[in-house]
Amino acid sequence: MKNILLALGAAAGALCTTLPAHAITLESASLNGNLLDSSFSTPSLIALDLTLLNHAPLRFSFVVDADDVGRGWADFNAIVRDVGGLGIGSLTLAGVRFEALSDPLAATLGGSLLPATVFASTPTTLNVGTLTLAGDPATELYLGNPFLEAGRLDWRIGFAGLNAGDRLTLDLSTTPAVPEPDDWAMMLAGLGMIALSAARRIGR
Repeated sequence: MKNILLALGAAAGALCTTLPAHAITLESASLNGNLLDSSFSTPSLIALDLTLLNHAPLRFSFVVDADDVGRGWADFNAIVRDVGGLGIGSLTLAGVRFEALSDPLAATLGGSLLPATVFASTPTTLNVGTLTLAGDPATELYLGNPFLEAGRLDWRIGFAGLNAGDRLTLDLSTTPAVPEPDDWAMMLAGLGMIALSAARRIGR
């Protein structure tokens, strides 16, 4: 019996030493009423599945450990879907340094799959501008390779200058493809003022 317990203990110890450490850790997420699934993340991959109920900004705080610092990077992919009915006009990622990028894809409400463009305004800020068909806004964005498709690559976040225990923050913000009701009201008020001004000029 004693030998069996020793063997089981040794096997459990070996299992613990062979399991990968859960490296970069999502410490907190400020979602502002939106939804997040990060269960597809691995020790070397940050995978975010975001469901947008609104277009309020989001913030994610990660902690790196010694394995992360030693590796120097983590892969990144994300699915960002709008279910609020306004579509995704553009997306901005800020706060982390992306070292490798591939073109994202945008899926429209009508089911079209369109290429999107990425450009950097600073080394740590990326903007994704989506292409939309007339009257058919993008409702999903695919960053990196969330579906493990052949020929597509994940993005990469670099950890240069970080030490074990350091935190890095990823800020994500989107603009709606369709103006929100408040914006419509402001535009209509502006058009009304223009019409009133034009009517006064004609009356003169």
